[in-house]
Amino acid sequence: MKILFVTDGIHTPASRFRCSQFFEHFEKSGIEVDIRYGYGAAYNDAINRPYALAYKAIGRLRRAYHQLFYKDADLIFLQRTAFPHSGLVEEVGSMRDVPIIFDFDDSLFVNGKGEFSARRGVAFATAVRVSNHLIAGNRYLANQAGRLDKTTIIPTVIDTEMYRPRIAPKSNAKIVVGWMGTAGNFPFLESLVPELRLLLDRRSDVIVRIVSNRVFKPLAGVERVQQIQWSPQLEVDWLQSFDIGLMPLVDSPLTRGKCAFKMIQYMAVGIPVVVSPVGANLEVFESKESIGFMPTGEWFEALDALVDDTSLRRRMGAAGRERAVAEYSIESVLPRYLNLFELVGG
Repeated sequence: MKILFVTDGIHTPASRFRCSQFFEHFEKSGIEVDIRYGYGAAYNDAINRPYALAYKAIGRLRRAYHQLFYKDADLIFLQRTAFPHSGLVEEVGSMRDVPIIFDFDDSLFVNGKGEFSARRGVAFATAVRVSNHLIAGNRYLANQAGRLDKTTIIPTVIDTEMYRPRIAPKSNAKIVVGWMGTAGNFPFLESLVPELRLLLDRRSDVIVRIVSNRVFKPLAGVERVQQIQWSPQLEVDWLQSFDIGLMPLVDSPLTRGKCAFKMIQYMAVGIPVVVSPVGANLEVFESKESIGFMPTGEWFEALDALVDDTSLRRRMGAAGRERAVAEYSIESVLPRYLNLFELVGG
């Protein structure tokens, strides 16, 4: 079976963790993989440049071309839509007699403010309607699509052989409270700034480490706040340098569609997490073992408790790692993908 995978870009998180990391495993199972990206390796740098809008437009047009003018395939795997405000490419592409799987891990029907958008909603509904099967990243997204009979829920997972707890001893004695993510998620981190400032004021044994593709200005220049430039080569190393992982969110249609991936990354490297009780975070927390805190009010108490208690951090980190391997690893979901490909494209 030959499957054409059409995704946004080489380094975009959805492409990396919902497509690319599986290709080797798919090929070992006898699947011929053909991958087409819209954006190239320069994406993370280009989106911060004056020509960002032009770069994005060209990337989306390139993706649309791949989606419409491919030569041959037994199955098409679409990761998100070609254009956020139009489903025309998906509508036209469905006219070819090739089954389509539409994969989505975000609330594609809302705008950047987290509000429902009519145009985005139509584009999303079109992709849902013309596809033979859907893969949703969590329950909320599956329910929003409204085709539960043709929807499989597969969370965003991680290579737990690569993302492992650190083995080497720490290089310093301070506790590292860390956050990793793209600049697009800075508004959620901003909600935590007062708590982080309070933690730094009261705890001289704490460092806050932010790893992103841009500088987080609300904490720029603050003592014991380290801002690290993200790179795919050093992503695991920086995650392993954390002692506590942060995932603040606000409750909205946008965040309910997020798939708790930051949380899963932290769990995979064996560190406890402090996360907002929103969306898929609640699904991941459905466990008998505690893997962190979900504060409903002040975050300071949760962070202070973890900083104080090394044994608690180790217990929660170990429980999180165990859960990541069992339910959020490549091996845990690979059979679901293979069965689905056979069902839809076989």
